[in-house]
Amino acid sequence: MATASAGSATPPPDLGSFTADAGAPSARGAIDIIGWWSANQSARQPVVGSGVSSATQWQSEYADACIDADANWFKGPCSLRVGYGTPVCAEGETPRQPRWTRFRIPPSEIWSEWEQQDYGSCAGAAVVPVLTAEDFRRLPLPAPVLNVQPDGEWVLVNIQTIVFTDPTPVMLTTEVLGFPVTVEATPSQFTYDWGDGHSTVTHDPGSPYPAFDVFHEYEAVGRVAITLTTEWTGRYQVAGDPQWREVTGTATTAATSRPLDVQERTSRLVSTTCDQDADAPGCEGWRPTESHR
Repeated sequence: MATASAGSATPPPDLGSFTADAGAPSARGAIDIIGWWSANQSARQPVVGSGVSSATQWQSEYADACIDADANWFKGPCSLRVGYGTPVCAEGETPRQPRWTRFRIPPSEIWSEWEQQDYGSCAGAAVVPVLTAEDFRRLPLPAPVLNVQPDGEWVLVNIQTIVFTDPTPVMLTTEVLGFPVTVEATPSQFTYDWGDGHSTVTHDPGSPYPAFDVFHEYEAVGRVAITLTTEWTGRYQVAGDPQWREVTGTATTAATSRPLDVQERTSRLVSTTCDQDADAPGCEGWRPTESHR
């Protein structure tokens, strides 16, 4: 027998705390559970975010919530008299039973247990599923590429090492509680760990040479790797709803450069550039630029 997940809905009250009121009318007997839940839940219809995967298939149904002899709650129909179903609604509204969902991830044919998502609702007020911060962080966000200049296996002491990345927003699609959802994720903050104990936090994605504005000057020789941690903000739109809603929370991705040797080089007069002669003194590890390949 499938039971409602404790994480998806607050369990109903202890039935022992109720005292039957002989003067109170009830369609289901002395214990008016329907009326109690309607009074306490009509002002707040909880919507719980689901796990997010573009391959996940969802099913959604409306059914009573029932309790078995061991006090476990499960999706109806109810074989016992005690349970709760449609709430008491205002005039002109249509009562709707609690909403239940389950999912499977192809190619598996096995469905999850039914999970209760609310305590029933009144048709007329649209119930829009919420994309939570946890849902947002589970999306397959692509880490922006970390570009380093000079583009080689070494950088120089006391000379700018330039970094930049791509701040373009990405669009993803997923499902929440069976509803198709479009998500727009935008890189909003960039943290560069330079690998020498220093870091830079900026909202500027940077630019390549010569218009660069995010850089670092190493103070000592050694071997380092640069790590870019990108913080993403997001907004989402549920299918059938024209409104975009902000995600409450952020997600992060990380990208790390190849190992770099921080070197100290002696200046000398030469007749060619490293692009023209990669074997010239001082050009060890240099990667020619695209225009000279």
